[in-house]
Amino acid sequence: MRFLLGVLVGYTVRGKQKLLIRVLVTLALVVYVVLPAIALLGLSIDVQRERRSRPAQTKAPALKGLTYEDAEKKLHAANLNIRLLATRYDPAVQPDLIIDQTPAPEEEVVVGYSVGVTTNRKNYVGPGP
Repeated sequence: MRFLLGVLVGYTVRGKQKLLIRVLVTLALVVYVVLPAIALLGLSIDVQRERRSRPAQTKAPALKGLTYEDAEKKLHAANLNIRLLATRYDPAVQPDLIIDQTPAPEEEVVVGYSVGVTTNRKNYVGPGP
């Protein structure tokens, strides 16, 4: 780049070799303007194509404190599915309510993804005899 600009400035100052100056200016424009513009256009097209190929995403709604049925309705409204992961006993929480979920609320998920929930069991089931 420096060499090309040096030759171009040198011939321009002298006012000689006008054909060479035109060729060098044209070459500089092609190498430093046109080719990068074409490369950036190609990159832009690839990025747009990749973005269109991604599956649609949505945010997981907050389900803690809802019943399984209410959570199921809420998830179906958001184009998501529900899956029962576990049941636990927590005396501080009303029975049959969701006490945990995976993925967390507001986390980005693919449309149609199954959100796992843990519900509160009605009574304590201790270890066997």
